[in-house]
Amino acid sequence: MGKWRLVALMVAALALEACASERCVNPSNTYTGAQLFQTSCSGCHGADARGNGPVAEFISVRVPDLTKIGMRHGGVFPAEQVYQIIDGQAQISAHGARHMPIWGYEFFGVHGNDASAHQQASDQVDILVRYLRSLQQPN
Repeated sequence: MGKWRLVALMVAALALEACASERCVNPSNTYTGAQLFQTSCSGCHGADARGNGPVAEFISVRVPDLTKIGMRHGGVFPAEQVYQIIDGQAQISAHGARHMPIWGYEFFGVHGNDASAHQQASDQVDILVRYLRSLQQPN
């Protein structure tokens, strides 16, 4: 099996695992940032958010250490930029194709594309952003 096929299968498996979670069945549930991160992000970024997840070795770009986001931005955590990357709004063309799932869509769940679904998805991204801010290492 080719490397890209294996990566595609692993990413699909992670997405299915996330959608099989209670979050997709009942997206109004409130989850902690740690719970969302473990379910949605740790496969690539690692349980400790340092870019060492089990899928990271199969991705063609280096998976970033999310505990150093603020450090890479002069000691300031760029919350809006992080939100847009998670949500899928940010286009990072210098990095080539997007390898990360667009969680703004993934967090919609099964309840459609209405204002309530948009708000729930936005709330999930906000929770993740706050969690990532809490993980930042000092400069």
